[in-house]
Order: sequence, then C-alpha cells, then structure tokens
Amino acid sequence: MMKRIIAIIFSAALALPAFAQQNVVQAVPQTDSTVVARAPLADSSLVGKTIFHVLGQPADGSVRLNQPQEMGPAYEKYVKANGERKRQGYRIRLFFDNKQTARVESEELEKAFQEQFPLIPTYRSYTNPFFKVVVGDYRTKSEAVKELNKILPFYPRAIVVKESIFFPAI
Repeated sequence: MMKRIIAIIFSAALALPAFAQQNVVQAVPQTDSTVVARAPLADSSLVGKTIFHVLGQPADGSVRLNQPQEMGPAYEKYVKANGERKRQGYRIRLFFDNKQTARVESEELEKAFQEQFPLIPTYRSYTNPFFKVVVGDYRTKSEAVKELNKILPFYPRAIVVKESIFFPAI
C-alpha cells in the first residue's frame, strides 16, 4: 500500500512541470514562493467587438471576408433577440424560509444587500410556501464560489445554488 502511494506521488510530481508549462503565463519568483498566473480566457482588446468588426478591417496579414452584407445586422439582431433568454447557471442563495415573517424578512434582506453590494443583481421570489432571495448571475460554479467568499462575512448562511440565470455579458 505504501509503495502504491509513493508511486502515485512520484508520477504526479513528474507530470506537474509539464502541466504547469501549458497553463502558466508568468511565474514571478518571490522570497519564499512562486506566483502562478493562468492565461486569460478572453482577449480584453476584443471586448465589445464581434467577429464581423474584427475581420472586416484587414491588417498587415490582409484577411478578406466574403459574406453577404446582411450577415452582420442579422447576427446583431439574433444577439438582441436571444440576450434575455435564461440559461442554466449559478446564484447565491441568501434567504429561504416559510415563517409568517418570511416576506418582511426577505424584503429587508434584499434591500440591505442591494445597499451593500449595488453591482450584484438580486432576485426575490415566492414559490408556495417559501420566500427566497438569491443574488448574482454566474456561468460557472467557480465564479459563484469566488463571489460567495466575498459575501460570506456579511451573510454566513449564504450558499451557491444551481438556477436559471440571465447570461451575464462577458
């Protein structure tokens, strides 16, 4: 059993440098440790642009885009029409109760949260017999957990739940 554990640790140690080289943008040595930064998921210079804007402006490499003129406006129309559709994602639940005072408590909690975190959208709902307050629209559970860690000091009973969300803009 001990030999097996040592073999697993040894093989993981051999695989780690190859994995780290693929996912690391920059390793900054510090006094007692190394900071590892992952590659960005999206190029920030492309925020607010579509493929039609980028390819429509040839640069030194000159890429010519052959498409009907109606394609760009049709794509923008599609994005606008489907932007409000709900998708599966995650939210942070702050309140879930069915006491007689649950309605008033949920309203007070929603108002207090909006004052404290004005950039995070809040949603209060009633599904017989429960009142609930959830916040945020997160695509992945890791995004929700990251935000949960900021909220937990103020709302220690908060949890991440899977729900239909409005897909947030990138």
